[in-house]
Amino acid sequence: MTPRLDRDAFHRAWAWLGDRRGAEVAVQALRRGQLYAYELDTHAARWRWTAYPVSVLPLPLDHLPIEPPVRSHV
Repeated sequence: MTPRLDRDAFHRAWAWLGDRRGAEVAVQALRRGQLYAYELDTHAARWRWTAYPVSVLPLPLDHLPIEPPVRSHV
């Protein structure tokens, strides 16, 4: 059995997802190497989403497109 968000909790979660200020706080925490967690209390349970910072891996050189340099004719 999978618990579902009630209508009120769903709307609070949806508003959080669309909150630009809240998203910026999360991004800043991740850039500082901190995890970011969001909790949502419902009648049945407490939901928790956690984002962990990860390193950006470089692309292998053999997978990069080879393009000639752009030259100006000025």
